[in-house]
Amino acid sequence: MFFSGETVVAKKIGRKIDGYGNRGRWSPEPGKAKTAYCGVCGKQMNVERNVLGATSWAESMGHGKHFHDSFTCPNLNKKWHEKIVNLKMEAHNTVSYKIKKILEEEILEILEANAVR
Repeated sequence: MFFSGETVVAKKIGRKIDGYGNRGRWSPEPGKAKTAYCGVCGKQMNVERNVLGATSWAESMGHGKHFHDSFTCPNLNKKWHEKIVNLKMEAHNTVSYKIKKILEEEILEILEANAVR
């Protein structure tokens, strides 16, 4: 869910915001990536290597599991982080250009107040 305002924030922190299209969690195959950045706030994600477990709802319900690396954003459990996720979904789903711009402005304000320093 890329939006135009992310380019402004990305320039400030020196990296792409919507890397890997994640929402603060990413579970690639072991060793596939050395580092990952949060798709919500752009922070470098924490990693736990060679985790044995499910990586999707369907796999969990089928009692499946496999080894993977688990990347999580250090801001994942913060209210502002979840608010950005919800605002991005709302901006993606609206048909109104004006409403999308308002939502993008709010997302930028939250990022600047909390994640981009």
